[in-house]
This record gives sequence, C-alpha cells and structure tokens, in this order.
Amino acid sequence: MFFYLIHIIHILTVILWIGGLAFVTIIVLPMAISAKDPLQKVLMFQRVEHRFAKIARFYNLLTGATGFIMLFMTGWHRMLFTWVGAPLTFMTLVWVFWFVMLFGLEPLVIKKMLEKMLKQEPKADIDAVFVKLNRMHWFMVMISLLAAAAGVLTAHGLTLF
Repeated sequence: MFFYLIHIIHILTVILWIGGLAFVTIIVLPMAISAKDPLQKVLMFQRVEHRFAKIARFYNLLTGATGFIMLFMTGWHRMLFTWVGAPLTFMTLVWVFWFVMLFGLEPLVIKKMLEKMLKQEPKADIDAVFVKLNRMHWFMVMISLLAAAAGVLTAHGLTLF
C-alpha cells in the first residue's frame, strides 16, 4: 500500500511540475515576448519565473524523493546504467539535470540574466535573450516529456533493448 501511495504522489507531482513548465513555455513566454515594452517583457517573465521556481524546486525534491524510494523498494536501482534500464536511467538523469538547474544554475544564471536585461536598454538584445530562453524552455519541456514516457515504459516492464 505504501508503494502505491508513493507512486501516486510521484505521478501527481510530475504532472503538476511538467504542466507548470509547459504553461510557462506555451502561454507565459509568448505573452512576455509579444509585449512591446522591453521592461514589461522582463518584469512579466520575472514575476512568473520567480514564483514558479519555488514551486518547481518543491516538485523536484518531492519527485526525487518518491522516485528514489520507489527505485529501492522495487530493486530497480540495480537497473540504472544498464541497457535494460536505459529508460529508467534517462528519467533519473533528467531529474538530475533539473535538480542542477533549479538549485544551482537557475538562481545564479537566470537571476543574473534577468538583472542584466533590466539594466539594458536596447530592445534587440532583450528580444534575442527571450528567443534563447524560449528555445531552452521548449528543450526542457521535450526532455521532461520524454522522461515521463521513459517512466511509463519502465513502470510497465517494457524495455527498449
């Protein structure tokens, strides 16, 4: 029973996390990009990103904790870094990527980038940064969705090799 509860918490947290990321990527970023005033562009994104980053960190920790509990409860930790466990390994590496992003790079890089944008005047530079930010967000959505698919493969005993 405990395993099922952990699994449900894990799945719901992943849904909220990736759903939030997709919302920022599909709705918020395009709205910010379309804003005429560069300052409004930066401020809109900064408000949403600042608020979502806190929530995403919580989701990351909860997803990691429940994922690692399930790994060891099932014995699947022995499949990591094997051909059979490739989907599981991919899912774990995506989680590690997110952990590094949310707890290391995001607070440093994104914060500095947004502060730099606030100080800059040329609209073209800010637009270029938002284009890169948009590409980065789409990449993160895609790898997150692939990780979710890898989780489904693993949970249902399907292997790629």
